[in-house]
Amino acid sequence: MALFDNSDTGISPPPTTRARRRRFELGRLRPADLFDAWLFAETDATLALAAWQSAARTDKPDAHAAYVAALDREAHAAAVLERRLRPAA
Repeated sequence: MALFDNSDTGISPPPTTRARRRRFELGRLRPADLFDAWLFAETDATLALAAWQSAARTDKPDAHAAYVAALDREAHAAAVLERRLRPAA
């Protein structure tokens, strides 16, 4: 059986590239909203760092993984904001 077939599995095939572009048009996002998203991600990373620092020795690996994930989200939010604010070439 194919992974994406027309049966009643509830799984649909991934959207085409054109469909993905329609759903996410960077120019339609307000810079203020992207800035807020970046600030929330930065706050999340700060809280995750504090949680890692104060975690018990046995919980440090999980807390570190949560901190790294929060840093990744912050970096992504910053990159999206930068792309939105960059003038068109």
